[in-house]
Amino acid sequence: MKRGYSFIFILSLLLVTFSLPVSADTGTVGGDQGWYVIHCNVYGSNVYMDDKYVGTVQMGTLTIPASTTGTPYKILRVQKYGYSTYVDSITQVPGKGDSVDLYATLNQLPDTTQTLVGGDMGWYVVHCNIDGAHVQFDGADKGDISSGVVYVPVYSTGTPYQEYTIKKDGYTSFKGSISSVPGKGESIDLYATLNPVASVITTTTTPQKIGGDIGYYAVHSNIDGADVSFDNNPKGQIYNGTLVIQVYVTATPYKTFTVYKAGYIPFTGTIDKYPKKGETIDLNAPLTVGATGTTAPPVSPTRKSSLPIEVCGFALALAGAGRGMISRK
Repeated sequence: MKRGYSFIFILSLLLVTFSLPVSADTGTVGGDQGWYVIHCNVYGSNVYMDDKYVGTVQMGTLTIPASTTGTPYKILRVQKYGYSTYVDSITQVPGKGDSVDLYATLNQLPDTTQTLVGGDMGWYVVHCNIDGAHVQFDGADKGDISSGVVYVPVYSTGTPYQEYTIKKDGYTSFKGSISSVPGKGESIDLYATLNPVASVITTTTTPQKIGGDIGYYAVHSNIDGADVSFDNNPKGQIYNGTLVIQVYVTATPYKTFTVYKAGYIPFTGTIDKYPKKGETIDLNAPLTVGATGTTAPPVSPTRKSSLPIEVCGFALALAGAGRGMISRK
């Protein structure tokens, strides 16, 4: 009998032990935890954060735990064979128990680019705001912008391209450098913004310096007509979501930029990178509806008395009685 009870006791301990929940290792030991929720339009896309593979998108989303006290992620990359690769900066860190939504849209590469014979193939996906603009790679024609993009197939084993040019009559030409080559099935996105010739003339307020190499800043904002200034020097207004500002690479670097318009909260950002010759650096300035641009400090709320109203009334009554006694004397 004793042996039977012992067996039942041991079996009960095993059942209790294996029924206890086991917590998954999230890699966030010693810190509070939040989450990134990556949304993507392509099922089965691979997600990388700071070039570290973190999972595959299933049912439209992928949730990644993140420590609120650890080193924050900086770069999001989402890719899948046959689609253009999505790359963007991560500017938010989730708080404890909170989540930050990140969105990635992949565009399918056209079937015609997959019919070329020989060698492993990748693609450059050139984005531009002007349809019909002509695209060249190292002086060779590569097609015209259609629906905002043009696809340029390349062999990963071929001679690398050095620069790309986009131009159209009535607009300033755009030149950019090509610093990497796509691997087999991969794509690299290249961006260009063309501005009408008239708008560029009005924004070149700095006297031209002879003999200096030129780079560009492309300021992007969601509000057309917003004014742009660098270190409090006016540079022009946002047109079609962008203002391109040319700078001399040998000039004194700018430190801050501000985008503002009446009825919106001004946006001020730090300029921490200076363009090289022919290079374009993107600056993003989203405006939100709010203040009209005033910089007056907020008015502090009136501090309420911490005494109950009955105590205050009693104190006033005592003060009145005291005055009466003094006057009778």
